[in-house]
Amino acid sequence: MKRRVLLLLLSAALGWTVPAAADVFLLGFTGFDYSVPNRTVLSDYLQIGDQYYQVGTVTSFGPMLSGYVDPSVNWYTHHMFGLTVTGRATGGTFIQATFNNLGGRTRYYEDPFSGGTAPVYGINPPNATAPSTFTDGTVAIGGHTYNFVIFYDYGLGQGDFQGNMDIDEGSYQGYIPTASLPGWILGGLSGSHSLFGPPNTSVPAGYDHQVSGECYRQDPTSTTHRSWGAIKALYR
Repeated sequence: MKRRVLLLLLSAALGWTVPAAADVFLLGFTGFDYSVPNRTVLSDYLQIGDQYYQVGTVTSFGPMLSGYVDPSVNWYTHHMFGLTVTGRATGGTFIQATFNNLGGRTRYYEDPFSGGTAPVYGINPPNATAPSTFTDGTVAIGGHTYNFVIFYDYGLGQGDFQGNMDIDEGSYQGYIPTASLPGWILGGLSGSHSLFGPPNTSVPAGYDHQVSGECYRQDPTSTTHRSWGAIKALYR
């Protein structure tokens, strides 16, 4: 019952929003997340003070950037960092973690195949290749990341994350209209780790979850609100 009440309260407070057809898509990414310290006890995951990271690759681009990128000659990588847990709520197997609004950043890099370095996850990050091989290119798009929150049900092995990003750096910043630089949304889904819910053997040792997400802006006339239950249904 406590878990049900917590989920209902969180859903009502946040009014979960997902991109509709008319929303402006900037890019999509996939990869893995990890936390420091790397906790292996479910009840201890994402304690206050823990640091959260994502590394991965950009898998698609929207119309603002698609005419300028060239995935045939460049790697495009993703790095989220500077996020520290400042709040935590639990109920049953459900965890909600909120993060600092100052210091968080997300960057997307361009690194040429010729003379560059292929991104390599390795194991037990941070390590000799992660995040370094994801961050050694040129910053294409970067921004302040805030209002970041993670919801995770380790009993079901599913969750999601959402936050905002104001673009303020990068060689591709000039391709985005000035009025559109603030207010991007970072949202996505996270699958299970071998320790957190049903096993996911594709997650390298030391990473927490496989993540996939998007950076997009909402069309104010096409916003759709969904509950946590609707978000969970995406996994079924």
